[in-house]
Amino acid sequence: MLTSFFGKSNPVNYLILGAFIVLGYLLGTFKGTTVTITAYGILLHISYSILSVLMLLLLDFIIRKNHLTKSNTFAIFFFTCFILMLPIIFLERDILLANAFLILALRRIMSLRSDRNSSKKILDASVWITIASLFYFWSLLFLAPLWLAIIQKPNSSYKQMLIPFTGVFAILLINTAFQLLLTDSFAWFFQWKQSVNFDFSKYNVTSVLIPTTVILGFYVWTAAYRTLRLSSVSLKEKSNYLLMLYVSLTSLFVALLGPEKTGAEILFVLAPISIIAANYIEGFETEGLSETDASEFWFKEIMLWLVLALPFVFLFL
Repeated sequence: MLTSFFGKSNPVNYLILGAFIVLGYLLGTFKGTTVTITAYGILLHISYSILSVLMLLLLDFIIRKNHLTKSNTFAIFFFTCFILMLPIIFLERDILLANAFLILALRRIMSLRSDRNSSKKILDASVWITIASLFYFWSLLFLAPLWLAIIQKPNSSYKQMLIPFTGVFAILLINTAFQLLLTDSFAWFFQWKQSVNFDFSKYNVTSVLIPTTVILGFYVWTAAYRTLRLSSVSLKEKSNYLLMLYVSLTSLFVALLGPEKTGAEILFVLAPISIIAANYIEGFETEGLSETDASEFWFKEIMLWLVLALPFVFLFL
């Protein structure tokens, strides 16, 4: 049963999900294309497939370090399945890189609940967000949940609110120096800001439209459930609980404001959706229900099997 299998944190869970990510990368990259084998191409594909697996492991680390879910692998299970529903994600390498840096930033943002080394964490988060923006400009919107996390943290001060500007300025200065050495031009700065485009015509393809609808429908359903449960969350956990909602909304705006809508931008919302979905599955137990309640147990089981089966169904669309 998937509920029991992914309800634990066994090493085999990570091996299986990592293998699924690599398989999804290969199918997404080479499906319908002519394969040209070169040493550089092989190295590039190995690098990006490893990056995809590292995103999975980093997300799991963030969840465990900040106790965003119980001790299980439901969140990374959802993350893997959602990515495999949209293999076009693996073709947009700038989005892959930007999302990886945003997950690194998320690690620092969520850890601000602890007041230890706060200034360093804030600087690190702003640096990762700015680096992400070099690949996908609207990643800068993640500065909003960073400032919200600073406000929520213990012993917050106005000086700490200014630290993100230091991180942004430092990366822009370093990149300007690099571009001057490389191209002897400031042209990158005027090309950095990407235009907003609301042309969703590329979504009129079954292989993009249906998976996107399923993922966003899942987000609306689980986020609504999370919001309704807000009053029952302990005061200690409420800040992280709310912060994850803010991060998910910010991710949605990052995806919406992109310069081109291909479906790959949905990657930005997958990490927060996966955590919220995992909390939704766990919610039955926190409300006093257990696997002995047959209806709730089978509801969770069928949901997990459905999420697992959909990537394979969408593969043939």
